[in-house]
Amino acid sequence: MNSEIPSSSIGSELTNGKSKEDKNKKTNITEALEKSFLFLSKILATSCLNIIKWVKIFILMSMEHRSYINHKYLSKVIYSIIFTSIIIISNSNIISAVDASSLAPRIVEISDHDPNAFTQGLEIIDGKLFESTGLYGFSSLREVNISSGEIIRQISFEDDIFAEGITALNNSIVMLTWKENVALIIDIDTFEIIGNYTYSGEGWGLCNNGNSFVMSNGSSELAFRSFENFDLMSSLIVREGNHPISNINELECVGDSVFANVWGEDRIIKINMSSGLVEMSIHFDSIEFIQNNSNSILNGIAYSVTEDAFWITGKNWEKMYLTQFEIENYSYIENTGNDFFSSPIDKVISILILLIITIFIMPGSWPALTFMFFRIFKRQTEHLSPPRDINTVGEPK
Repeated sequence: MNSEIPSSSIGSELTNGKSKEDKNKKTNITEALEKSFLFLSKILATSCLNIIKWVKIFILMSMEHRSYINHKYLSKVIYSIIFTSIIIISNSNIISAVDASSLAPRIVEISDHDPNAFTQGLEIIDGKLFESTGLYGFSSLREVNISSGEIIRQISFEDDIFAEGITALNNSIVMLTWKENVALIIDIDTFEIIGNYTYSGEGWGLCNNGNSFVMSNGSSELAFRSFENFDLMSSLIVREGNHPISNINELECVGDSVFANVWGEDRIIKINMSSGLVEMSIHFDSIEFIQNNSNSILNGIAYSVTEDAFWITGKNWEKMYLTQFEIENYSYIENTGNDFFSSPIDKVISILILLIITIFIMPGSWPALTFMFFRIFKRQTEHLSPPRDINTVGEPK
């Protein structure tokens, strides 16, 4: 005798079974969410070291994959340590290079200076002090008594000449002009103009190293020019660490170095003539002077061989100062030009490295949290009973 089971009974059982499964799923999902939020709150409230510890424990919950995961994440930790070390070392080198020797001037002697002199160049030639002054209609070249500051003799220039830096060559003085694209050659004995050089661009500071002229134009570039015709032979970018220094102004060549005023700053920098690196920074904040106008800035460097010291003055200053430079805080490390951040590509790579470290090492990283949340949810739901077709009993579809 065939027994029949009412269809309503089967439907009721299926409905009850589905309701229980749905209820179990909701319960498991709710528990998973609660655990996830609890885990998240602990992450946000815990130090980085504890986070790393928890992540390791969580990842290694499955013993059968322990050796594989250990190997996998050990390599990541090693890579992170290497990258971090590279960045720290590179930053240390850059900081050391930027922090060139910090010196202060020790005043040996003070002399008077013409407050109407808009000083552009200062030079000692055979023990005599020569000075060029600027401004249109007021430009001049003069010989000055070092002891008293009095003008011994002077040549004034036409109103369309703005005098700039000077240097000595043989028995003459070569003087730049600001925008006139000409360097005047003046006989030292007669103060007569005996020739000129031409060039393009602005003229600011000038000195010579015995082999060529060294010229500044207000940028971060030093131009090396021929004695014969003033043609450009080579150029050099002045850098403090890896940062170009602009507004290079009056120059003084001493040995293998160039001492330069930085326009608008109360300091003089010592530049390596081969590398362009700033090796010393001499700050003149301690020297008080009367600022007659906004242009009364430090400008004028003349090296005295006999005293092994520098005569320093400025535009419209009332005094000149014979100074020697004393080290305040030496922290310079020679930069070989191979710093980690020495090129744009290296900078991009360094940013990517920092992003990687931020994502995988630093706390509160959203990609890492998302990954951990997904793993928690997956682990809590991966053993749930699969859904069943309401038309089938006992077999999953």
